[in-house]
Amino acid sequence: MRFNLATKILIILAFGFQLNAQNDSIGQNKKKSKIPFLFDDERQYLGAMSLTYQNPMPYGDNFIGEGFEGKGGYNFKFQVYVFKNFFVGFSYGFSHFNNINTELLGSYTKSTLEEISGVLGYEFVPLPKVRLGVNASVFGNATLTNSIQSGYGNRDFGKLRNLGITFEYEFIRNLNVLLEYNWRKIKSEIEVPNELKSFFEEGTYNTLNIGLKFNFGNEAFVDKVFF
Repeated sequence: MRFNLATKILIILAFGFQLNAQNDSIGQNKKKSKIPFLFDDERQYLGAMSLTYQNPMPYGDNFIGEGFEGKGGYNFKFQVYVFKNFFVGFSYGFSHFNNINTELLGSYTKSTLEEISGVLGYEFVPLPKVRLGVNASVFGNATLTNSIQSGYGNRDFGKLRNLGITFEYEFIRNLNVLLEYNWRKIKSEIEVPNELKSFFEEGTYNTLNIGLKFNFGNEAFVDKVFF
């Protein structure tokens, strides 16, 4: 009886260890197959540069929304990942517009809006090869150059605000296809009579950007410098 009891105990223990080993194996497989949303060490970078073509789309009851028609532009962005996928950066771009309402804006026919700002943002990695990002401008400035067919023009200045969302597809290592949507507002310094001030004090437009993003490095700035 003692032999049979010992045998039964050994069988139960062996069966228990086997189940535990299987559970550990399943747990490891789940851990390996889990897709991090906030960051992934294997997809970590030090920095990135992007170049996009942008299509400006005016809107709103203001001098840009009522008087401009978007004619294309470009944007260059440089960013450094400070910690995980949180980044700081610099953005430079310009948007071209046609004047479609000379009665409101004057006799000039074209305008070019230069956009310069610092950038703060974060990128999420919800799926393999996919990155989703949000960003906002800091210390943004805008310069609006107005011109007529003869080439003569004048300049207006303002403060730029930008909020953007991005979608990226990593089709090869370190190189992504980038799609970005931006909401932009210009707080202008245009001098006009008081009755026109509300119309010219702000200008609003969106941009749809498409281009390429090149990533470099494999550690965030904090990890590279302090660890």
